[in-house]
Amino acid sequence: MFILIWIRKIYKVLAADASPSAIAFAVLFGLTLGFVPLTSGLALLLIASLLVLRVQISSALLALGVGKGLSALGASTLFVPAGSYLLEPEGLHGFWTWFLNLPVIAWLDLHVHAIAGGAALGILLGLILFFPIRQTVIAYRRFLHDRVSTNKFFKWLTNFWLIKGLRFVFVGTAVEA
Repeated sequence: MFILIWIRKIYKVLAADASPSAIAFAVLFGLTLGFVPLTSGLALLLIASLLVLRVQISSALLALGVGKGLSALGASTLFVPAGSYLLEPEGLHGFWTWFLNLPVIAWLDLHVHAIAGGAALGILLGLILFFPIRQTVIAYRRFLHDRVSTNKFFKWLTNFWLIKGLRFVFVGTAVEA
Protein backbone atom coordinates (compact mmCIF):
# COMPACT_ATOMS: atom_id res chain seq x y z
CA MET A 1 0.00 0.00 0.00
CA PHE A 2 2.93 2.33 0.73
CA ILE A 3 4.17 2.03 -2.85
CA LEU A 4 0.71 2.93 -4.18
CA ILE A 5 0.79 6.17 -2.20
CA TRP A 6 4.19 7.09 -3.68
CA ILE A 7 3.01 6.28 -7.22
CA ARG A 8 -0.08 8.42 -6.65
CA LYS A 9 2.03 11.36 -5.41
CA ILE A 10 4.49 11.15 -8.30
CA TYR A 11 1.65 11.06 -10.84
CA LYS A 12 -0.04 14.05 -9.22
CA VAL A 13 3.24 15.98 -9.35
CA LEU A 14 3.77 15.18 -13.03
CA ALA A 15 0.18 15.99 -14.00
CA ALA A 16 -0.07 19.18 -11.93
CA ASP A 17 -0.27 22.69 -13.36
CA ALA A 18 3.01 23.82 -11.77
CA SER A 19 5.89 24.71 -14.06
CA PRO A 20 8.75 22.22 -14.42
CA SER A 21 11.12 24.72 -12.82
CA ALA A 22 8.82 25.05 -9.80
CA ILE A 23 8.85 21.28 -9.39
CA ALA A 24 12.65 21.14 -9.69
CA PHE A 25 13.08 24.00 -7.19
CA ALA A 26 10.71 22.22 -4.82
CA VAL A 27 12.92 19.12 -5.02
CA LEU A 28 15.96 21.29 -4.24
CA PHE A 29 14.21 22.84 -1.23
CA GLY A 30 12.91 19.46 -0.06
CA LEU A 31 16.28 17.69 -0.29
CA THR A 32 17.98 20.53 1.57
CA LEU A 33 15.25 20.45 4.18
CA GLY A 34 15.60 16.67 4.42
CA PHE A 35 19.32 16.92 5.10
CA VAL A 36 19.06 19.37 8.04
CA PRO A 37 17.35 18.83 11.40
CA LEU A 38 13.78 20.13 11.35
CA THR A 39 14.34 22.00 14.62
CA SER A 40 17.13 24.19 13.26
CA GLY A 41 16.69 27.79 12.23
CA LEU A 42 17.68 26.92 8.66
CA ALA A 43 14.85 24.39 8.43
CA LEU A 44 12.36 26.99 9.64
CA LEU A 45 13.64 29.44 7.02
CA LEU A 46 13.34 26.79 4.30
CA ILE A 47 9.78 25.97 5.36
CA ALA A 48 8.87 29.67 5.29
CA SER A 49 10.50 29.99 1.85
CA LEU A 50 8.47 27.05 0.57
CA LEU A 51 5.27 28.76 1.63
CA VAL A 52 6.23 32.17 0.22
CA LEU A 53 7.81 31.18 -3.09
CA ARG A 54 5.85 29.56 -5.92
CA VAL A 55 7.16 26.03 -5.62
CA GLN A 56 5.06 22.90 -5.54
CA ILE A 57 4.52 21.80 -1.95
CA SER A 58 3.84 18.13 -2.74
CA SER A 59 7.15 17.84 -4.65
CA ALA A 60 8.97 19.42 -1.73
CA LEU A 61 7.33 17.03 0.72
CA LEU A 62 8.20 14.07 -1.48
CA ALA A 63 11.83 15.24 -1.68
CA LEU A 64 11.81 15.88 2.07
CA GLY A 65 10.86 12.25 2.63
CA VAL A 66 13.58 11.09 0.24
CA GLY A 67 16.12 13.33 1.98
CA LYS A 68 15.18 12.08 5.44
CA GLY A 69 15.31 8.51 4.13
CA LEU A 70 18.79 9.05 2.68
CA SER A 71 19.86 10.59 5.98
CA ALA A 72 18.55 7.59 7.88
CA LEU A 73 20.31 5.20 5.49
CA GLY A 74 23.70 6.73 6.21
CA ALA A 75 24.11 9.97 4.32
CA SER A 76 24.12 11.77 7.66
CA THR A 77 27.60 10.41 8.34
CA LEU A 78 28.84 12.77 5.61
CA PHE A 79 27.28 15.91 7.08
CA VAL A 80 29.84 16.61 9.83
CA PRO A 81 32.92 16.04 7.60
CA ALA A 82 31.37 18.23 4.88
CA GLY A 83 30.58 20.93 7.44
CA SER A 84 34.10 20.73 8.82
CA TYR A 85 35.49 21.00 5.29
CA LEU A 86 33.43 24.17 4.76
CA LEU A 87 33.84 25.87 8.13
CA GLU A 88 37.34 24.94 9.30
CA PRO A 89 39.80 26.18 6.62
CA GLU A 90 42.13 28.76 8.15
CA GLY A 91 41.85 31.07 5.15
CA LEU A 92 38.05 31.33 5.52
CA HIS A 93 38.05 31.74 9.30
CA GLY A 94 37.64 35.53 9.12
CA PHE A 95 34.85 35.29 6.57
CA TRP A 96 32.91 32.69 8.55
CA THR A 97 33.34 34.68 11.77
CA TRP A 98 31.87 37.76 10.08
CA PHE A 99 29.17 35.89 8.12
CA LEU A 100 27.89 33.65 10.91
CA ASN A 101 27.55 36.63 13.27
CA LEU A 102 25.30 38.62 10.94
CA PRO A 103 21.94 39.38 12.62
CA VAL A 104 19.67 36.95 10.73
CA ILE A 105 22.33 34.39 9.73
CA ALA A 106 23.18 33.78 13.40
CA TRP A 107 19.69 32.32 13.91
CA LEU A 108 20.15 29.70 11.19
CA ASP A 109 22.56 27.52 13.25
CA LEU A 110 25.05 27.36 10.38
CA HIS A 111 27.92 27.33 12.90
CA VAL A 112 27.01 23.70 13.64
CA HIS A 113 29.07 21.46 11.35
CA ALA A 114 26.27 18.94 10.75
CA ILE A 115 23.77 21.61 9.71
CA ALA A 116 26.21 23.43 7.42
CA GLY A 117 27.35 20.14 5.85
CA GLY A 118 23.80 18.82 5.45
CA ALA A 119 22.68 22.07 3.85
CA ALA A 120 25.66 22.09 1.49
CA LEU A 121 25.11 18.47 0.45
CA GLY A 122 21.37 19.03 0.06
CA ILE A 123 21.92 22.05 -2.17
CA LEU A 124 24.58 20.19 -4.15
CA LEU A 125 22.35 17.15 -4.72
CA GLY A 126 19.38 19.39 -5.52
CA LEU A 127 21.40 21.33 -8.10
CA ILE A 128 22.66 18.11 -9.66
CA LEU A 129 19.07 16.84 -9.96
CA PHE A 130 17.53 20.19 -11.01
CA PHE A 131 17.91 19.91 -14.80
CA PRO A 132 17.19 16.17 -15.11
CA ILE A 133 13.97 16.59 -13.10
CA ARG A 134 12.95 19.64 -15.12
CA GLN A 135 13.61 17.84 -18.42
CA THR A 136 11.76 14.72 -17.22
CA VAL A 137 8.65 16.74 -16.37
CA ILE A 138 8.82 18.56 -19.72
CA ALA A 139 9.26 15.30 -21.63
CA TYR A 140 6.40 13.62 -19.75
CA ARG A 141 4.04 16.49 -20.39
CA ARG A 142 5.02 16.90 -24.03
CA PHE A 143 5.06 13.29 -25.17
CA LEU A 144 3.05 11.09 -22.86
CA HIS A 145 0.38 13.16 -21.17
CA ASP A 146 -0.93 14.89 -24.31
CA ARG A 147 -0.83 11.79 -26.47
CA VAL A 148 -2.47 9.55 -23.93
CA SER A 149 -5.15 12.10 -22.99
CA THR A 150 -6.32 12.62 -26.58
CA ASN A 151 -6.30 8.99 -27.64
CA LYS A 152 -9.82 7.65 -28.39
CA PHE A 153 -9.03 4.22 -26.98
CA PHE A 154 -7.75 5.81 -23.78
CA LYS A 155 -10.93 7.86 -23.42
CA TRP A 156 -13.05 4.72 -23.87
CA LEU A 157 -10.84 2.76 -21.49
CA THR A 158 -10.99 5.40 -18.74
CA ASN A 159 -14.78 5.17 -18.71
CA PHE A 160 -14.65 1.40 -18.09
CA TRP A 161 -15.75 0.55 -14.53
CA LEU A 162 -12.66 -1.53 -13.70
CA ILE A 163 -10.30 1.22 -14.79
CA LYS A 164 -12.27 3.78 -12.79
CA GLY A 165 -11.80 1.63 -9.71
CA LEU A 166 -8.09 1.15 -10.37
CA ARG A 167 -7.64 4.88 -10.98
CA PHE A 168 -9.35 5.59 -7.67
CA VAL A 169 -6.96 3.20 -5.89
CA PHE A 170 -3.75 4.39 -7.59
CA VAL A 171 -4.36 8.06 -8.32
CA GLY A 172 -7.31 9.22 -6.29
CA THR A 173 -10.35 11.15 -7.40
CA ALA A 174 -8.81 14.63 -7.82
CA VAL A 175 -6.81 13.88 -10.99
CA GLU A 176 -8.69 13.78 -14.27
CA ALA A 177 -7.09 12.06 -17.23
